[in-house]
Amino acid sequence: MRISVFIFIVIMLAGCAKSSRYEAKYQLTPKEQDEIILTTIRYIGHLPKKGTHENKFEERFDHYYSQLAKDFTLDAYHKDADGYEYFMVSRVAPSLKVKKVATGVKMKRNQIGELEYYEEVFRTWKFEEEELRNKSLMLFSMMIREKDLAPYFPQNSGKEEYIEFPDLYVVYDVDDRVWKMKSQLSSND
Repeated sequence: MRISVFIFIVIMLAGCAKSSRYEAKYQLTPKEQDEIILTTIRYIGHLPKKGTHENKFEERFDHYYSQLAKDFTLDAYHKDADGYEYFMVSRVAPSLKVKKVATGVKMKRNQIGELEYYEEVFRTWKFEEEELRNKSLMLFSMMIREKDLAPYFPQNSGKEEYIEFPDLYVVYDVDDRVWKMKSQLSSND
């Protein structure tokens, strides 16, 4: 009995160590976490009233976005040797129970902190916190290793939900830095 309890504890600790390796709180200071969210909030956040993708950088929306940034938590972070930063944010989503969604992002900033590259790689379905943590950290780990996430897209994952977007119809447009219907991409080319 004691041996099985010991083995269980060792397995749990090993699992925690692996998942915590990318947790933002072990990688960045709170100030650095806030900086990443503030740098990207106009992409990851919802548009304000009277805001469009064309005008969302106007100064009149600064207060809205600074408040919206408080709704996001930087959950995971990794920087690779080529200078690409990978991070995952989550926020509470509308639901009867407390549920959250997570977004996995790949970006690169120049020497003064401006975005040179930005891509939202995935956005999860709404999950209760423990399920979100488990699924999103697994997806994040795959994302930073450039593994194929297609098996976790809605059309491929069967009854088990993981990724809401991209899917068969919606993809991320890296040039415009927005999610778009695939039909919108082909009509603009």
